[in-house]
Amino acid sequence: MKRPIIVVGMQWGDEGKGKIVDYLAHRADYVIRFNGGDNAGHTVVVNGKSYKFHNIPSGVIQRKKVAIAQGAVVSPEVLLSEVKLLKQAGFIIDLSIDYRTHIVMPYHKLLDAATEAWKGKSATGSLKLGIGYCYEDKNNRTGIRLEDLINPITLKKKLNIFFTLKKKILERVYGQRVVITEHEIYGVYSKFGKQLKPFASDVSALVALNLKNKQMIFEGAHGTFLDPAFGSYPYTVAPHCIAGAAFTGIGIGPVPVNVIGVVKAYTTRVGNGHFPTEQVNSAGQIMQNKGNEVGTTSGRMRRCGWLDLPMLRTAMRLNNCTYVALTKLDVLSSFRQVKIANYYHKGSKKYDYFPPQIRELEVCRPSYVTLPGWQKDISSVRKFKDLPKYCKKYIQFIEAQLNVPIKIISVGADRQALIVH
Repeated sequence: MKRPIIVVGMQWGDEGKGKIVDYLAHRADYVIRFNGGDNAGHTVVVNGKSYKFHNIPSGVIQRKKVAIAQGAVVSPEVLLSEVKLLKQAGFIIDLSIDYRTHIVMPYHKLLDAATEAWKGKSATGSLKLGIGYCYEDKNNRTGIRLEDLINPITLKKKLNIFFTLKKKILERVYGQRVVITEHEIYGVYSKFGKQLKPFASDVSALVALNLKNKQMIFEGAHGTFLDPAFGSYPYTVAPHCIAGAAFTGIGIGPVPVNVIGVVKAYTTRVGNGHFPTEQVNSAGQIMQNKGNEVGTTSGRMRRCGWLDLPMLRTAMRLNNCTYVALTKLDVLSSFRQVKIANYYHKGSKKYDYFPPQIRELEVCRPSYVTLPGWQKDISSVRKFKDLPKYCKKYIQFIEAQLNVPIKIISVGADRQALIVH
């Protein structure tokens, strides 16, 4: 059996998973998205042209078969706009969407916005796209799945029950005036159902039947520390983001896999939440500017800081990575010195790993190792041996601390700006 490849983010998302999936996809048959919604953005740059995806798996640019598993949720208008843009660009889309995949509805977005407003200063920084509320309905058994969306009678029946409930919550709990009507939602979403019906499939069975003979890539969204259980709760997302989630997200039993952990050469985070190595200074600004650190989906500037080894050691434990893909290494080229947080401390207490209690994380401080910078442009380098000496030492230090090889190194945005080590 060909081992499936699971690609996961090891930080707070935005690690460059889209580029790594795109690179790996040239040898794959299928690329399957197993979690998340359109609040996750993946960017692929080919010959200077940028493609941004929110629902469609990144392997589509390599013209591979792509699928969205039930562990993900779909915003029909976003997905259909991506399909349209790809077709206009000359791509033939071989897409399957699991019948069981839940659909983001307009009232999910209204509830998301109302809750963030109610939280005030304690808001988590949600993009108000309704993803969390879609997952909430999934778990509360009040969701609308693709199988319902493509069946007008079922859609009408479920909308009649669920919209009535959501409207009452919005009006009576949050004091919101709900302008949209059940009839309007049905009119728009029944059309979405007709457009998405050709893509409806049993992705779980599709994957299971092809596991032995086809090379599969399971593409994860978000990052390990946005996981609702193991991340920096409550500043997290709704779906599980670690490698094990691929099995339940797709609907297959555990099989031997290769897990590729994608790590940005420094650390970034969008929105609110804990960030031990954040640099609110010139170093952070350099990373932000040179790394073009703007959220693909949010459009917000990402907070930036030094690489965090306690996070990465924990991510290694949670994902059991086969090897690491290190991205945006070129961004650090202008620094005379680079820092890496080797552990956290609270007084005399030392933490080699991410603390399991958030209240401990709030009082921990990072302890840094300072390494010489290389101060040379590496964006045109394509072989490891041609990297500057101190750049190699930076990579080797990370490998030694994580006890895992770094096999892919990204030194620029374009697909070709890679070193396979």
